[in-house]
Amino acid sequence: MNLDHSTDIAGDIESISISRLCADVAVVIWDLPASIRASTKCTLETSEPLVPLISLNIPLETGGQRILWAVRTKDEPISVTVSAGALGPTEQAILYPAVELGSFDVDRAVDNLSAAGHIKLLNNILSTWRSAFRLSQNPIFASVVREITLALTPEPRQVRGCGQPVDGHHLLETALDPDLGDVTAIYAISANSITALPTKLGLGRQSKKGWQSCHLLVESARALPQSLHFVFTGKNGIAVRKLSDSDGQLDFSKWWPKRQNDMELREFLVRQLAEVPGVGAAIAIDMQMRAPLPVRQIAKSGTQPAAEIDLAIALDGGLLVGGWTHDPAAMLARIEYLSEDGSALPLQPNFYKFPGKTGERADGLGADVTGFVAWLPQAKNLGPLLQPRFQMRLVSGATAMLVPPIQPFEPSAQRNRILRAVPPQHARSQVFESILAPALKEVEQKLGQTVRIADIKEYGVGPATPLISIVIPLYRNLDFLRFQLSAMATDPWLVANAEVIFVLDSPEIQDDTEHMLGGLHILHDLPMKLATMNRNSGYARACNAGASLATGTMLVMLNSDVVPCGPGWLDTLTRPLLEQKKLGAIGPKLLFEDGSLQHAGLYFARDQRGVWLNHHFYKGMPGYYSPAQIARTVPGVTGACLVTRKDIYDLVGGFTEEYVIGDYEDSDLCLKIRQIGFQVAYEPNVALYHFERRSIRRSSDYMRGLASQYNSWLHTQRWDDDITELMTTYLDEAVPDQLNGDTVTSFVKEKSERSAA
Repeated sequence: MNLDHSTDIAGDIESISISRLCADVAVVIWDLPASIRASTKCTLETSEPLVPLISLNIPLETGGQRILWAVRTKDEPISVTVSAGALGPTEQAILYPAVELGSFDVDRAVDNLSAAGHIKLLNNILSTWRSAFRLSQNPIFASVVREITLALTPEPRQVRGCGQPVDGHHLLETALDPDLGDVTAIYAISANSITALPTKLGLGRQSKKGWQSCHLLVESARALPQSLHFVFTGKNGIAVRKLSDSDGQLDFSKWWPKRQNDMELREFLVRQLAEVPGVGAAIAIDMQMRAPLPVRQIAKSGTQPAAEIDLAIALDGGLLVGGWTHDPAAMLARIEYLSEDGSALPLQPNFYKFPGKTGERADGLGADVTGFVAWLPQAKNLGPLLQPRFQMRLVSGATAMLVPPIQPFEPSAQRNRILRAVPPQHARSQVFESILAPALKEVEQKLGQTVRIADIKEYGVGPATPLISIVIPLYRNLDFLRFQLSAMATDPWLVANAEVIFVLDSPEIQDDTEHMLGGLHILHDLPMKLATMNRNSGYARACNAGASLATGTMLVMLNSDVVPCGPGWLDTLTRPLLEQKKLGAIGPKLLFEDGSLQHAGLYFARDQRGVWLNHHFYKGMPGYYSPAQIARTVPGVTGACLVTRKDIYDLVGGFTEEYVIGDYEDSDLCLKIRQIGFQVAYEPNVALYHFERRSIRRSSDYMRGLASQYNSWLHTQRWDDDITELMTTYLDEAVPDQLNGDTVTSFVKEKSERSAA
């Protein structure tokens, strides 16, 4: 039974009314005359506390004010007293349970309200009341809000559906008055619910009539109801829109070709689709690849300014931009990025210029220009935007648009392009620090997130509980595998105590590798395991992937171009680690193929830039060179053959994966091992041949780009203070060689002076 007690008010005062907003929420409305000052504090007091209790004060168009209280009612009637300050009127009433009250009277609520008052009422109901009483899914509340909305705008403009770029995501199009101001909230009102939508709008250019095009992406697994209304709340008012009921379900793939040259809309869609889990980013990329924007550049002239953008990689943290300018008459002011909202952002201050060349001449040389690279941090993620827009601004204020070609979107391709952003001879520390490092760090992290072991193939059955796990990363070069495996297979101690794990970091040669290892297994009967990565990931990730499969107590990192000289080498290298508790890693003597020294331990020396570089003790000296025959602690050892304990490797997190492609990870690992209190040693009684850097030479991106310089810079950034202290202490404690009177100290100092020259 529903008893309507809406008029049960003491004194039968017509200025106060109580009605039902929904099943358990009531609204008390009290109109006060103009004689009551607007600043007067009006209160509603009850015999029992009501929570929540929300009040709203709205001026009336004819003078006076209307006070509204929204309250959650009790199960039994309670008395209420409303008052307008100590000197103002006071009224009393009975507040019955909401189910016993009459329905909310929209006409009563909006009567005598100005447009501003009506907007204030609608704003509060949509935001505060909806949230406080949790009414988003209440059909009665949705019906009331719809009535209030249509009372404000009886015939709203339309919102048109443009189809679904991604299943369950509807692109909508309408137009807004720019005077509305920045949109702070968007609500979708259906027959049964009210939904607060993200305020992510794509605003286009103004039409001749003054309207500004507007797009939004609405998530809904079902078709949008035809009765759907939208309320856009701006700083200067409210805009009401109704979903068009005449468009039907448009096909986005047919709609988009007509609008694909709308650059602002294009950038908005890319950014929004990138946030859709699953296929959103892929669809955004495909959308751009299918219809690339025409490349725009300003051709080089003898007298006029010219420019081109050839690098414009949009990342989560910002935009990496590169290109060239030519300004013979000093008319160019700057290059600017054109953001989605139309604002122009200068590329400074993270901007670096260098001498460059471009174009073709009869002699094959390019024309002189000024190259540049810049990093522009972005507060919001641009998504996988493949063609950001730029403009060249002249000192006169005139501008000309610049559009780069389609940019790489796959992390490894982005990394390789970044490594060619600056010619190596013009790279400086400030370029890495403020421009390239933020981009490379993000790209490397993304690359790491895509890497995994795709396949594991086992050849034979190895030891059930191996003492040692040998991890050998493979990258394209298989030239020395037969020699390496032959040497290991003829080492009885190794066969009995070690498992062999190959990690293929170039999956494109998986078939060839499996075929070769299969044949070598048949030939030597040496058990082994091949883990194939799903993509090329770099030295550190390949080694860490192999280490994750290791079951031995000891871990050997061995390059595929390292070949043992004979049996017993592994026993000799692992024994000190088992016997000396403070020893964390050890490395052997490595020889070039002519028998000269390639490695007798690592040390560090600064170059002319102040960057620490890795150097090998006595490199190039004869293999029997007497100082290289002394076992000793060293600053580090090469990862070409590095032996450590598995628990230590895991404790320090394995190889650091921030380095590009492969370099400096080994010395970084040694420094991490030293950092936790262990020593690193060189063992001269073990010699292996190292056919140095045969694999990395097959990476053109490493050999031609900035990778080595970047890695040495990053290594210095991470370890500058530690290396400084380490080398000072090491040189002070170095023991003179007893055979020829020479010292490690003099050797290092001489090499350091050459490095810094």
